[in-house]
Amino acid sequence: LLKMGKVVLTTGLLQFPLCASLMYGIFVGFEALGVSWGSGMYAALYVGMPCGISSTMIVVKLLSEQADMDTAPGRLTIGILIFQDIWAIVVLAIQPDLADPQVLGILKTFLMIAGLTLVALAYAKFVMPAVFVFASKSIELMLIIALAWCFFMCSLATLPFVGLSMELAALISGVALATFPYSAEFNGKIKY
Repeated sequence: LLKMGKVVLTTGLLQFPLCASLMYGIFVGFEALGVSWGSGMYAALYVGMPCGISSTMIVVKLLSEQADMDTAPGRLTIGILIFQDIWAIVVLAIQPDLADPQVLGILKTFLMIAGLTLVALAYAKFVMPAVFVFASKSIELMLIIALAWCFFMCSLATLPFVGLSMELAALISGVALATFPYSAEFNGKIKY
């Protein structure tokens, strides 16, 4: 990310907060007009925040199909998508304690996220290459192994002493799979 320059850093840091804030404002405006987004005081926030994030997997697949991954706009887009994934991790970490945020609780959550991310990246770097070299002969086997990887990470994250959500673990395992050398081939073999 640092190699991509100030444009990616500035855009990545500001894009999600600005888009999520704008969408939150729009949804609050609709609530004032009588449109309900659910119960609770955070309903408009929960509807507005996802509107600030796009699907990394779909955009990367489209960039790959059009051979735009190595162009300047393609690298800029991927950099922004990486920042969106980081923002999504932050939001998923803070969301359970939104009504009563505790500094120590949030700090513990981020430490657990860092630990889970290190485990995921180490596993993706040292274990998964050997597994995927063998599995790359079969699309179905690659898909099953990727799903098993996500379920493993979800099981690890929901252990009582870790206490993270399955959604957060799935996002982290997806990011770890994206760092894998065969991720482009793997992405190309999956049909939408």
